[in-house]
Amino acid sequence: MPFYYQFFIVFTIVVMSGCATSIPKQSATKSDQLALWQQQKLNNSNISSWTLKGKIGVKTGNKGGSATLKWSYLNDHQEIELYGPFGGGRIKISVTSDSAILKDTKGAVIEGETADQVLYQRLGWQVPFTELIMWCRGLPDDDATDLVIDQYGRLKSLNQGMWQVEYQEYRSVNNLALPRKLTVTSLPGGMALYDDHGKYIGDQLSVKVILKRWSAINQPGNLRE
Repeated sequence: MPFYYQFFIVFTIVVMSGCATSIPKQSATKSDQLALWQQQKLNNSNISSWTLKGKIGVKTGNKGGSATLKWSYLNDHQEIELYGPFGGGRIKISVTSDSAILKDTKGAVIEGETADQVLYQRLGWQVPFTELIMWCRGLPDDDATDLVIDQYGRLKSLNQGMWQVEYQEYRSVNNLALPRKLTVTSLPGGMALYDDHGKYIGDQLSVKVILKRWSAINQPGNLRE
């Protein structure tokens, strides 16, 4: 057999082999990604209590502010503390399954149903603490849509209600992938925002959350940074 025929046969076999092995490899990658996502949802859903320390900032137009955040969660009970300019000094919100009470250093006491509600009444900022119970663990709620999962099986973005959530950074805490930085932005037309003088300033609010330190008890165990 002439040499160029032998070369052609060998070349054809190599090319066909490459084509045959590329498709299963891609399928396996997608399958692994889905498996990682399912495992992460299971692991992070089991975190039933935690203490978070970090920072939270809000901005709309040329108006904004930030504060140090300390957030303890145990079942349906929460203690949320905000320190700094955004909190007007210091604000503490105690939350149960059906009520929320805000107290600040100026002596104000505001009662409502959720942390979101009393904080809005005190400062005029809409911060979705109710939804952040899921989002801060890298989890979607039942009515979330447009989920995007990254190559490591972690939640990258989602839409829920009037909010869009994007995750910029995760960290590993005792083999759990937990968010470190996320941004929550109101979708167009989701809300109407006004300045301190009652002037309309738009419909887009950005809430940036940096979770610097995690500690948690109960499932799946103690987490330490």
